[in-house]
Amino acid sequence: MPRVTKDDDPEAYIKAFERTAIQTGLDMGQWGHQLGALVIDKAQAAYKALSREKAQDYEAVKAMILYRLEIFPESYRQAFRARKPRER
Repeated sequence: MPRVTKDDDPEAYIKAFERTAIQTGLDMGQWGHQLGALVIDKAQAAYKALSREKAQDYEAVKAMILYRLEIFPESYRQAFRARKPRER
């Protein structure tokens, strides 16, 4: 799988990563390390901030990356509330 780029949607990239990992039969115990090797910038910093033990837990890696990128339910609510209504 190619590395993530600045133009990629992080959530879509993670979904594609998961699909690829399943299709290729990658052991889920390796998912966290594999994802960590493919991300850049803030996401990579989030991965590197995890302990070795946590870095083996894919769900922890995924959660930390999304949190660091400010992608979580509250951020969606804030963005929704901040949106201006479209003029008709």
